[in-house]
Amino acid sequence: MASRFDAAIAAICAESGWKPSAPDADGKVHFSLKEMEFTLAAPDDCHLCFLHPLVTPAPDEAPDVEAERLARMVVARERKAAILSFYEGTFYLHVMVDMAATRPQEIPAICQDFLNDCDWWRQNHSSFT
Repeated sequence: MASRFDAAIAAICAESGWKPSAPDADGKVHFSLKEMEFTLAAPDDCHLCFLHPLVTPAPDEAPDVEAERLARMVVARERKAAILSFYEGTFYLHVMVDMAATRPQEIPAICQDFLNDCDWWRQNHSSFT
């Protein structure tokens, strides 16, 4: 029986026309679109995580300075679904989806919203620095 994660990946790929890729050794599926990359993971097969590396602060710039700039962007964007996080020196934009409460056919629209958010952040980050 296919997992919820497999069903979510299949739905996204069917809707977008992308070729499905196999999960890596950590169980993550990576996609690369033009200038944007994102990862899908479901470590517990209950929650789907969309993850996009947003920006890595310059080594001479304190992460809290970059966090302040990005916080202003969060307020400007007023998006409730996407979460800004910082992990191992990189800021990420991510969304968590409860797959038990979400039908597989709803996942592509969530993916599209996430990609639109990623694109907005990518286009607007330089204007806040």
